[in-house]
Amino acid sequence: MEHQLKKALVIGATGAVGRDLVDILLKDERYSSVTAFTRRDIGIQHEKLTSYVVDFAHPEQWREFMHGDVLFSALGTSRKQAGSKEG
Repeated sequence: MEHQLKKALVIGATGAVGRDLVDILLKDERYSSVTAFTRRDIGIQHEKLTSYVVDFAHPEQWREFMHGDVLFSALGTSRKQAGSKEG
């Protein structure tokens, strides 16, 4: 049985987890493309990668690019950036 290649979407791909996830997906032959949505430039060039720098507070500005088969979210922050564990 032949499997169709999937299109992966990654939200939050510039942090440690998101960056590692994008690297894994780009190497994974099950995915034909990876689209990343980030707060700042991801800094990765790859033939399978399309990235968009977006304002996550305004999804209406980038939702038209949200087409894929699998969505991964690696949105988050560090304790240092948040100011505390509660933050």
